[in-house]
Amino acid sequence: MNIPDDFVPIVNSLGVGTSLDDRIRLSLAIGLFVSKAVSLAKAAQLSGRSLLGFMEILRSRGLHWGEYSEEQQCQDDESLRKLLDEMESVK
Repeated sequence: MNIPDDFVPIVNSLGVGTSLDDRIRLSLAIGLFVSKAVSLAKAAQLSGRSLLGFMEILRSRGLHWGEYSEEQQCQDDESLRKLLDEMESVK
């Protein structure tokens, strides 16, 4: 595989993988997942790692693997408000 020399130190800094090709594969899989071009499962497969292993790599780099939409947050906020109201009425 031919990659520009400028990429090699960056890809090697990933610290995960047994070879340059393996680290490039991981880097591409992470990039595709973060850009939402592929699912978490597909990115794990492309990286050559298990789903759990890939999730751990994402976590170790501070990358969130789960989606939490604004709508879900609003629903959670509403549920918490209702729960607090119920707790207040019990007092």
